[in-house]
Amino acid sequence: MDSLWRLLAQVRGADAANAVFVLLDDRADAVSAFETTPEEWRVEAYRQSPLLDAELGAQLALVAAANGGTLAEFGEEILPARDWLADNQLSFPPLRVGRFFVYGSHHDGKVPAGAIGIAVDAATAFGTGEHPSTRGCLLSLERLARRRQFHRLLDIGTGTGILSIAAAKLLHRKVLAADIDPRAISVARHNAARNGVRGLVQSREAPGYRDRLIRRSRYDLILSNILARPLAVMAADLARRLAPRGRAVLSGLLRWQEPIVLAPHRGCGIVLDHRVVIDGWSTLVMRRRHGLQMTMGAEAPISEIASAGRPLRPPSAERAFPGSGRAPARMDWANGNPRRGRRFANGEARYRRASGRRAPSAPHRLAAGAAIRKTAFRWRRED
Repeated sequence: MDSLWRLLAQVRGADAANAVFVLLDDRADAVSAFETTPEEWRVEAYRQSPLLDAELGAQLALVAAANGGTLAEFGEEILPARDWLADNQLSFPPLRVGRFFVYGSHHDGKVPAGAIGIAVDAATAFGTGEHPSTRGCLLSLERLARRRQFHRLLDIGTGTGILSIAAAKLLHRKVLAADIDPRAISVARHNAARNGVRGLVQSREAPGYRDRLIRRSRYDLILSNILARPLAVMAADLARRLAPRGRAVLSGLLRWQEPIVLAPHRGCGIVLDHRVVIDGWSTLVMRRRHGLQMTMGAEAPISEIASAGRPLRPPSAERAFPGSGRAPARMDWANGNPRRGRRFANGEARYRRASGRRAPSAPHRLAAGAAIRKTAFRWRRED
């Protein structure tokens, strides 16, 4: 096997890390990025020949600074020749997660009695069962299956298809699996056939919930193991596709990222049912708030949701609702135009333009309505 060269760059700032990633992606055979802290990223680039020189070092520092960050440190090292495929397979031994037994093609043993076997190899798509987020989804799926039955299932960001396969084998129901990456769909179809559920799992290249086929139905179980920011942005779409008594299993986020995901879903009437936390990674099981379809808005602005590294701002005291410590979703609502305060709850573009102030509690909404009616009555008397 040929030797590999690895370039390591420690970058401060998410935008700067993204710019460094793009620059290295044009020059390397493979590039990966890891968020080590909320403000710092480690970018790794691999190539079969040396990559770093004085010119590239200057370019890395320049693009990091141009995007509001800094290049903390960087360097390059040679990795000894190895059989990477064999090493990778050995790093994924068979894994027992609840009733599920996840194993790769290198496993020559039997599936334990009473376990549900899932054959999945590490590939170009995400999802081998080893990551805490995938394990959290499998455990949540098993718990939900014990509590109730599900009939329409959707897997957004299916990756290798591990969650779709698990749901199909556990629930014996058809699953619609979607991913934006055509390579992931190819892997998911292969894995579904390998696990004997080709007839139950329909894998489809699709841009999330807005796909033509996905929009035809509402689903009583939605699985989505992706990342915190995409989950937050797709909250309104999920709310439209989730059946009234449905459940959504959301994962791919760290414990400190929970508010980033919970806030926009709460604004769309989707609230937390329970969570599973494994090694600092959270899996959130969500449900529709009883008696509500959509609410006025989120308890945090989408601008803050997109900037996961910063803490959420508290509501401004100057714009607080009279008599409460909370601020309204929009000041126009308090000034007598309630419709303007609701519009953005039903559309992503309007939702992004929301002021992001906290919605008033029920008692203060009643007080506001009374104040508006009282003011209107006084105007009529003066006329």
